[in-house]
Amino acid sequence: MDYLSLGVTGAIALACAYGSFSCLRSARIIEDTPTSKIRSAHQGYVELIGFAKPGPGEPLLSGLSQTPCLWYGYNIERYNSSKNSGSWTSVERKVSDRPFILNDGTGDCVVYPDRAKVSTQRKKVWKGSERHPIGQRTSSSLFGSRYRYTEEILCANDLLYILGQFQTRHPPSAGELQEKAMAEILNDWKRDYDQLVARFDRNGDGEIDLQEWDLVRAEAMRKAQRQYRNQTPASPVHTISYSPSRQQPYMIANSEPDALSKKYRWGAFGLLLASLGMTCALIWLIVQ
Repeated sequence: MDYLSLGVTGAIALACAYGSFSCLRSARIIEDTPTSKIRSAHQGYVELIGFAKPGPGEPLLSGLSQTPCLWYGYNIERYNSSKNSGSWTSVERKVSDRPFILNDGTGDCVVYPDRAKVSTQRKKVWKGSERHPIGQRTSSSLFGSRYRYTEEILCANDLLYILGQFQTRHPPSAGELQEKAMAEILNDWKRDYDQLVARFDRNGDGEIDLQEWDLVRAEAMRKAQRQYRNQTPASPVHTISYSPSRQQPYMIANSEPDALSKKYRWGAFGLLLASLGMTCALIWLIVQ
């Protein structure tokens, strides 16, 4: 009996069955999770739908075609030929992790794409003779086109569907900012203690006693309050990122949730057929 063939066939059948279950679970999560609004979303795992906007900083260019975008991922493959056949082997992969903004009309949310499962319709494939194809375009023949490039991007104004861990970070309150500024002012004054004594020593003993120290603190607080008197309070910052739970997939897609759900269900069906096929092959090997 060929135990190696049995083992490989059984492993493939199990892997396809697990993949089918995983795709089906992702489809169910998409269908069962209600859409939240950024302004009123609860803290935790949520579904958001909105339009993508660039974050602060320099514009992002995709890694291969240098296209302006908000996110990119690429794969470079090299063609390896043998006497009887040839195959493509991946030699370089990369995905960007720069944050960008999602706006749904009620507010902005900072999207951290690191470790997200990104599904995008903006995908192109072309070939070339160099490993890094800056400035190259699609080649019509395999001869001289040893490399194949696949690039996927998300762009500004794309309608995005996101499932992930939502958090709201509240900035320090006005009182907290004033307390911090007062502490910095006091530390600055303490560096020149003689000047501090000259300003606040009321009884002339050359020291700052407890009552005089209260005057020092009160004056430092008044100065801190003047610094923040006309400052507009900062707004809360909403973020969405990778969930620590393995049961909560992090997804970003520029397609409608119904289409994304159908994609996962068809993937589950295909992997199930593959698993059943490999199971039949395993039984046939055992019988033989």
